[in-house]
Amino acid sequence: MQSSAPRRAGIAAVAAIGLAIAGLTVPAAASAAPTAPHDVDDPKRVVYVEVNSNDMANVADYTLEGTDRPAFDMAMIFAANINYDVDSQQAYLHLNERVTETLEQADTQIRPLQERGTKVLLSVLGNHQGAGFANFTSRESAAAFADQLADAVETYGLDGIDFDDEWSGYGNNGTAQPNPTSFAYLLDELRDRLGPDKLITLYNIGPSYDLTDWEGTGASENLDYSWNPYYGAWNPPQVPGMTKDQFGAAAVDLTSTSVDRATALAQRTVDEGYGVYVTYNLTAGDHSAYLSKITEILTGHATAYRAPWYDVDLEVQATCAGGDVKLKVRIDSADDAELSATVASSVGTRTVSGIAGGESRTVVQQAKRGAAADGELTVSVTGPDGTLDLVEPYAVPACR
Repeated sequence: MQSSAPRRAGIAAVAAIGLAIAGLTVPAAASAAPTAPHDVDDPKRVVYVEVNSNDMANVADYTLEGTDRPAFDMAMIFAANINYDVDSQQAYLHLNERVTETLEQADTQIRPLQERGTKVLLSVLGNHQGAGFANFTSRESAAAFADQLADAVETYGLDGIDFDDEWSGYGNNGTAQPNPTSFAYLLDELRDRLGPDKLITLYNIGPSYDLTDWEGTGASENLDYSWNPYYGAWNPPQVPGMTKDQFGAAAVDLTSTSVDRATALAQRTVDEGYGVYVTYNLTAGDHSAYLSKITEILTGHATAYRAPWYDVDLEVQATCAGGDVKLKVRIDSADDAELSATVASSVGTRTVSGIAGGESRTVVQQAKRGAAADGELTVSVTGPDGTLDLVEPYAVPACR
């Protein structure tokens, strides 16, 4: 049964806000939501959302079919800006009205993504004013901007910062030209403030990518991922000190790149061992057919649209008992709703109900009457939004 996402609310209008070097005027920080329990080696799926015309909440509509994993591992709020204050001659972080709405409505626009395991980053873009990541003339000026970025991450419970060095207009308003150490200073200062658990990513375009002295400054040590900015193209990043599993060589526009091209790029990502696949411009509506062509190659799962989702974790153990396979399935719930769960396998079927948030239930099945364990079971979790079918593999032990 499909859900129309009743737990999600829309965005309400609020005023635009600029975050100047003088200080942030922002609401208290929301606590970060827990990360989903899965940690897999599939290529990371990245999505950029143009929040001037679309809701970030749309990202939470997509999961990998038969799992409680998100279709997207990282989602970028596109975009904040690096602006320039002519009077103080300093760069500052500017959030336009829609970016501000998204951040201040974090409970409906950001937390649902994080609850499913998607990391949410703020993408920062030039704004034709001469300020950019590549023309800080001292470590001190880079540190002042890093302060603002880190404050935004902490205040809104975000998972990191994404840099996009386009449209900066270097030289405008009497600003300096790019130099090879500016972005390195900024990365170093930002990593110092964010710590190792937050993400810093780079959209590989502009002087920050082209001119930075990557080897001489060790700047790449502070980056988690970098990727191709040209949609529909194959363009492997060239950042010394980083590895293929940190690179996205493929990028597609969900509204203009053909599905055949997107599929071919996904296959090449897997074949050549790259760790990221980038998508741009997720709009409202059902894009699951297109996305399935990508995720089936990258993960082995199709993409489900607005499938029911519950905050549960499963643990399956298969052992031997008297020469027969014994299955032990533990269901942990952190969901707000009361749930029931049906465990169905080749060994048998059993249902448990009344699972409240913070509770766990264990289902035990043992092969009898010639039943044989086949290495896969389905846990159907039912709640107010419908039924979510989770397919869980397990290793079959040799019991005879």
